[in-house]
Amino acid sequence: MSKNTITTVADFVSRVAEIKKEQLGLGNKSDLLFRGQPCDKPLLPKLGRITLKGKLPTVEKLLLSKFDRASLPFREFEPKNNWDLLALAQHHGLPTRLLDWTSSSLAALWFAVRNPAEKKDDGKKLENGVVWVLSAVVDDFRLNTKHTGPFDNKSRTRIFRPKAISSRIVAQSGVFTVHRLQKPTGDKKFKFVPLEKNRNYKNKLAKLIIPPSAFSSIRSELNMMNANAALLFPDLDGLCAHLLWRYSKLQDET
Repeated sequence: MSKNTITTVADFVSRVAEIKKEQLGLGNKSDLLFRGQPCDKPLLPKLGRITLKGKLPTVEKLLLSKFDRASLPFREFEPKNNWDLLALAQHHGLPTRLLDWTSSSLAALWFAVRNPAEKKDDGKKLENGVVWVLSAVVDDFRLNTKHTGPFDNKSRTRIFRPKAISSRIVAQSGVFTVHRLQKPTGDKKFKFVPLEKNRNYKNKLAKLIIPPSAFSSIRSELNMMNANAALLFPDLDGLCAHLLWRYSKLQDET
């Protein structure tokens, strides 16, 4: 079994500690970042995974503009700029150029196993869950958002730490990668480059694999550590989701 195959929370914590030790040995003191996924799909923002009715740059700005106008009655805090607005929209499901990460390893692990494993396209085998670990360096972070907007395409893909404009962002220790939009050449379309293929990040990523048989037990272990829907979605939806799980059985639970 590969050292990157995870079947218990203890396995996971141990492997993360090893990666952190390796980075400190290289002189990198930046925090590790994590992304949990129920299946092994490319590290692309949602805006790059869906079929759009129009050109990507146009639809992207239109989505955010309409969100800005219609979301006012539902906001906990008032966004000060497009960075704040984009972070808020991302956390509530709007397709954006942001990809969710977290500085909490256990939160990422929970997102990977929160539901039973998904079926592969063949409908027979089950997908592995994955947790990506990103060993970023200081230069990877977008340190100044005052003079540039999120649609600025002059910079490369970077990491953005949002302000605490949403209780979900705070609870999930949310961080984002802001993906640079690649302009089309010839007859190609606008697109985003998956992070695992991005030359600035592909060698900074580690992929930890969770087999479907471990989802249920890891889910229960995480709950003992208070990593659950009630913690990560600090609202009535999160509370009800947690209570539903607590007092019923998912398909992979005995």
